[in-house]
Amino acid sequence: MSCRPYGTRWLGLLPIAMLAACALSAPPADETLRPTAGSAASADGIEALAQQALAAARGAPDDAAAQVAAAQRLFLAAELRMQQAASAWLRAHTDATLAQVLAADDQTDDAVRSAVVSLCTAGLECADRAAQLAGANVGARLHQALHLSLLAWANGPARALMAGYGPKLAKAVDAAVALDGGHDGASPLRLQGRFRSQAPWPYGDLPAAVKALEAAVQLAPLVVNHLFLGDALHKQGKHEEARAQWLAAGTAKDDDSTHWSAELLREQARARLAAKAD
Repeated sequence: MSCRPYGTRWLGLLPIAMLAACALSAPPADETLRPTAGSAASADGIEALAQQALAAARGAPDDAAAQVAAAQRLFLAAELRMQQAASAWLRAHTDATLAQVLAADDQTDDAVRSAVVSLCTAGLECADRAAQLAGANVGARLHQALHLSLLAWANGPARALMAGYGPKLAKAVDAAVALDGGHDGASPLRLQGRFRSQAPWPYGDLPAAVKALEAAVQLAPLVVNHLFLGDALHKQGKHEEARAQWLAAGTAKDDDSTHWSAELLREQARARLAAKAD
């Protein structure tokens, strides 16, 4: 699945004691999901699948697999909303510089952020439940990290700081990698690399980020893995190597998890290549 440690452009992290009170609230996931927006084969069809999985998880609260399945589909629905918004901004700003292209998700409006909070709050509850039931379950740990990453992004830097998402996210990411870095298209390694490439001290570590993303590409040469490796290499100053990864992303394959947003990510790779110099 695609992933981004959204909202990790932080200046620092405050103690977890300040958790939750400052985080955004949003409607319940049932009010946010659009199950009739499209067939299961269409882009928006993931929302129907997410609603079905959420209902199944509620009906089987002691079934860890059902909780993980719901967490996965809720993440995919939330992530697709964010990617749709980012791509829409890029289409409307074809003269954007590369720096602006790389930060296109920052332009997302409050309605999309609220929807992401809604879906990821429910998804994190399912992932937390799965972790309680199954303990060392890579799917549970991965989806704790994925939902925390999107919640941090949706809340924005200030609220993410005050809500203490950083320590929890770092812990969940590292736990998932330790269990199986190659799980689900190398999602744990991908998220670890993306997080380390964007987070500030004490979590930011660009060489470690590139190493994780290179391992992700080797294990699973998917669109999103190439895209994120290119971004990390660009940040490292290796611009030609970055362009090679963005070119690869433009034609790379997807898999069962990443296909919902893969074409949007290919479009974003092309936008990086076409962007004006900063």
